[in-house]
Amino acid sequence: MKFLVTTLLVITASCFLAMVPADAVRTEPVKKTMRVYVDNVKRAEGTIWIGVYTSEDDFLDREKARLVHQKVTGEGRIYLEVPGMEVGHVYALGLFHDENDNGEFDLNWLGLPAEPWAFSGVPKTRLRLPFFKEVSFRFTQQEVEQVIRLRKW
Repeated sequence: MKFLVTTLLVITASCFLAMVPADAVRTEPVKKTMRVYVDNVKRAEGTIWIGVYTSEDDFLDREKARLVHQKVTGEGRIYLEVPGMEVGHVYALGLFHDENDNGEFDLNWLGLPAEPWAFSGVPKTRLRLPFFKEVSFRFTQQEVEQVIRLRKW
């Protein structure tokens, strides 16, 4: 008898849960602000631009990137905040110091970067643009900071 009552309770609970819309049990993703420290800023002028990318499909596409920027007022280390980063999600950051403040990542006559640049990871080679998987990272509750060092070609 006890087995029959338990079985009926389990079946009733299962039927009830099956009627609950899937949207009702979803929870909002946890979002936090990431702190980005940009090292090796050589000139106290212009703007630091950060592109936040979420996949190989949007990587290095300015139209698809989430852009964050800040005016540069000093040399050495610059601090930026990127709000709304989803905990547990994989991201890649691409950034550059727009020294002449023209809103563009300037290249020299060879097509190489003329302004300081960096990624959230270290690319395997400077002879090509990096792949998303080379410079991506998982944003976690514990690791909400990125320290990135600007480079020149």
